[in-house]
Amino acid sequence: MVALLLAAGSDPNGGSVPPLHHAAYRMSSGAVIDLLLEHGADPAALWNGHSAYAYARVFGNADLVARIQARGLQTKLSDIEQQLAADGGNVDCYIDPAKMPEAYRYILHEIVHLPQKLPHIKALIAIGMEWDLPNAQGITPVQLAGWNGLPDVMAYFLKLAPDLGHVNNYGGSLLSTILHGSENNPKRAGADYESRLRMALDHGVALPKQAIRFAGDDDLRALLEQWARDRPGQVVEHGPV
Repeated sequence: MVALLLAAGSDPNGGSVPPLHHAAYRMSSGAVIDLLLEHGADPAALWNGHSAYAYARVFGNADLVARIQARGLQTKLSDIEQQLAADGGNVDCYIDPAKMPEAYRYILHEIVHLPQKLPHIKALIAIGMEWDLPNAQGITPVQLAGWNGLPDVMAYFLKLAPDLGHVNNYGGSLLSTILHGSENNPKRAGADYESRLRMALDHGVALPKQAIRFAGDDDLRALLEQWARDRPGQVVEHGPV
């Protein structure tokens, strides 16, 4: 698709977000990156004040980093970019979240769904990233982990004791966000939502009666019904669905 668009005259530096920046934080493959670079994508072009090379270093797209360096087109990283760099930032220096550039403020939200990113997530939190920060939609990283059905990532965030009563801008709690993901996540077929629900409930998330009624998956609804029978004290009359 990328090849067809470029062949048809698409601007490799156009769009509200330059394609190389997209490639950086979406972990695009080397083949896609090669196409963009061969058609004139500029690694030094800035978006929100940061180069595509800086994005690649911060988000951990090793393919893009290597290709930019091979062309001698790398740009100098700022101090905060050096700290955040996924390939060995300055973990000895604790960051100040109040001084975090807006471009990187929600990096945990943007990488939480990507495969094999848990070590990166842990490294960012170790230097001071806000691990329970709601994004513009009011969604927290633990809710995103639940929506995506990611057991290891969600378990890690739960160990940090996030606000389990937080309700996002869509009116969703952690429990209802997991249920929503089980029905709407395009990759839900390969995700484990039953264990995510059990994990959230084990940590004391309230179980609204209407969440049981509106659960679309038969197996998950049966799980919630059984949980309500076994632990009636956790069931509440009202709550986010």
